[in-house]
Amino acid sequence: MSITNHKTSRWNIGKPILKQKLLRNPREIQGKELWFHTLHFKCRQVHFRIFNRFIVHFRSGMAAAVESPPQSCACKGVRFCALCETSERVQRLRIEEDRYAKYKVFVFDHTTGKAFHCPSLNSTSSIEEIQSATNSCSSSTQNDDVIDINGLMVVHDFLSESEEADIIEMIDGVEWVLSQSGRRKQDYGPKVNFKHKKVKTDTFVGMPEYADMLLEKMRSVSQEKLGNYVPFEMCNLEYDESKKSAIEMHFDDTWIWGNRLISINLLSGSVMTLANEKTQQLCYAWFPRRSLLCMADDARYEWKHAILAHHIRGRRIALTMREPSLDFQEGGELYEKFGKKLIALSSVRVPLRKTVS
Repeated sequence: MSITNHKTSRWNIGKPILKQKLLRNPREIQGKELWFHTLHFKCRQVHFRIFNRFIVHFRSGMAAAVESPPQSCACKGVRFCALCETSERVQRLRIEEDRYAKYKVFVFDHTTGKAFHCPSLNSTSSIEEIQSATNSCSSSTQNDDVIDINGLMVVHDFLSESEEADIIEMIDGVEWVLSQSGRRKQDYGPKVNFKHKKVKTDTFVGMPEYADMLLEKMRSVSQEKLGNYVPFEMCNLEYDESKKSAIEMHFDDTWIWGNRLISINLLSGSVMTLANEKTQQLCYAWFPRRSLLCMADDARYEWKHAILAHHIRGRRIALTMREPSLDFQEGGELYEKFGKKLIALSSVRVPLRKTVS
């Protein structure tokens, strides 16, 4: 782009002519001509002031960019991670407020399927404190303050070490996508707009090949509870302690997802925190590395759940599965519109193993 010299621009051509007329006979100057040159002079003054302001804002913007590099996380709304926790948006959330401070705390015992009251724990207890309390509170014969959380199940040693290593190799062979709250993810399933209740299947090509092995092992654990499980969404979520990865208290959507939510712990153990806001009860469910957790019935619909940032150690991958709601299953209102195609796609397997040529 060329820049025109101010001496030859069309705005300056008339100046010598105007000067000659003024010297020869000022009456020759027409009012319109004088008005034009007066206006031009005023415009130049305005342009100069605007240009100066632009330079000031440009320099201040550049300085701010150097001092505050752009965030590289995907958080928004109420979600945050280590990269954005000091931002103005997160400060406005008043994250220091603990809404569960007065809740009665329980720990879940996977052997009995019951939750035992543990007075030594609170809403900010560490993962080590929860592990210790789980062993002591559940083994105590004097602890009669017990509740049932219908539908909550934890299966220890669901996977062997070799099975875990095999799955991790296949997972890490697929590109990760940046998610919110310091997480990365891999999605196998439809894209869902929960607010407007819309479903897109453009990118859904099937489930990863390790899905068959997982479903077979689930059937061997409990044919009654897990035997007929057919997921049409699988999501791998990577949590990183250094990023303060977490997932906030929430209920999973009930429009498209069905009763049973499955989560399998890979690489490290963690705690699923459940909160019943009606009864003001908090329950910690410790599930170690290679274990499976299932939330259904009351655990699914009456208790919110979360993975808190201070309950992550090192790197953790949560392999989660969701089944279709009744409306999307055969005979349901949305089976023909969405469910039939989604269930068919969920039976397709995406090969991930590296083949040796």
